Amino acid sequence: MTSLALPPLPKLPESNECLGQQITLLAGQISAAEHRLLTLIAQFDKNREWSCGGTVRSCAHWLNWKCGITMGVAREKVRVAHCLEELPLTDRSFGSGEISYSKVRAITRVATPDNEDFLLTIARYGTASHLEQVVKKYKKVQASDDRKQEQHQQRDRKLVYFQDDDGMWVIHAKLPPEVGSLVVKTLEAVTTTLQQEKPQLEKDVPAETFSDEDLIENTRADALVTLAEHFLATAEKKHQFKGLKGSERCQVMLHVNINNLQHCHLDDNQWISPNNAKRLSCDASLITVLEDEQGRVLNIGRRSRTVPPSISRALQLRDKTCRFPGCCESRYVEAHHIKHWADGGETSLDNLVTLCRFHHRQLHSGIFSISATRKHNAQQLTFFNSSGEEIENNYFPQFPDVPAETSLLELGQLAPQVHANTCVSKWQGERIDYGMAVDGLLRRDGG
Repeated sequence: MTSLALPPLPKLPESNECLGQQITLLAGQISAAEHRLLTLIAQFDKNREWSCGGTVRSCAHWLNWKCGITMGVAREKVRVAHCLEELPLTDRSFGSGEISYSKVRAITRVATPDNEDFLLTIARYGTASHLEQVVKKYKKVQASDDRKQEQHQQRDRKLVYFQDDDGMWVIHAKLPPEVGSLVVKTLEAVTTTLQQEKPQLEKDVPAETFSDEDLIENTRADALVTLAEHFLATAEKKHQFKGLKGSERCQVMLHVNINNLQHCHLDDNQWISPNNAKRLSCDASLITVLEDEQGRVLNIGRRSRTVPPSISRALQLRDKTCRFPGCCESRYVEAHHIKHWADGGETSLDNLVTLCRFHHRQLHSGIFSISATRKHNAQQLTFFNSSGEEIENNYFPQFPDVPAETSLLELGQLAPQVHANTCVSKWQGERIDYGMAVDGLLRRDGG
């Protein structure tokens, strides 16, 4: 195999002036390289080349996986990449290495074809901090000019409800932004709790008959009902809210030690004799929980496909995020039976894996599959695409024979027009008039 190793970096000159010129030259070349990167990202995103057969959720997720870029930064790069397509002056200046990515990112937050040249003037003659402050103050002025709109929003707030021809209640609410956010946040918090408690049967229904969007909308409706029930139940009594599924109201959770299969206790850790256990479970639904000597839940067998809270906690501690290679989702995740419950799979820690909603849906659609084995007393998962090929867990190192550093020669060939003063701000130390800058932007926008 031919080595792709690049030539070593040349020794930098020792004088401070030369060092400074080398730094500004490299900064300009990096800006030009960053522009090239964003141009490729925009095209890559348009062509949906990142999907990898439907297993990757977005271009940002691909960048997180393949390039080691954190999700927040990756999303921002995708956003800026597409904004540059509508801002030709900024795109040209960035591509020449004249302005940095930090300045471009700030410009794209508020830039329009009408004010782009004005923002570029500030970028060229000011620092990145100056530009950030101008954008921040401009957005604040825009918000303050919307006071009349805020008054209209307060006046127009309403909630109407009626029954349709089928007897279904239809509820419409129109709320100001901050109030609506509070309501939505509350509903989403309850929805998340209910989704964790919903029967696995409802989650396993094929997407063509019961989509993920249907499930979310149904659960939001349930969340609204739960809030109403909670209020009515606690209007006069200040009890902590804790919803219970119907089956749990008449169910005994019996914990059995794996070593002697005799000592047992209830879910509240009250130890009982086998005879008492039989008596208590005489007229109640029974779940037998297999534990190790540390009390860690291992298995509840096939009594239910629903994962109980004890195993859910153990699963969360073990997996932490979606286990699909390259996916870092940790909030909207679900437990999946590797061997389906309907096919004889047990509700046990070894037969469960954490997947985000997207990859859970893709798995049931046949986009990929999972195989689980035990190695060194730990679960080992292998993922396969629809063609049966193994999906690699990571791509590090991507280029094992190439150093991470890019040589000055390579950067120079990428951006030959960049010199030591290309990226240097034209700011001479004068004080910036933010009021004038913001007023100029408002005038450009016809304000």
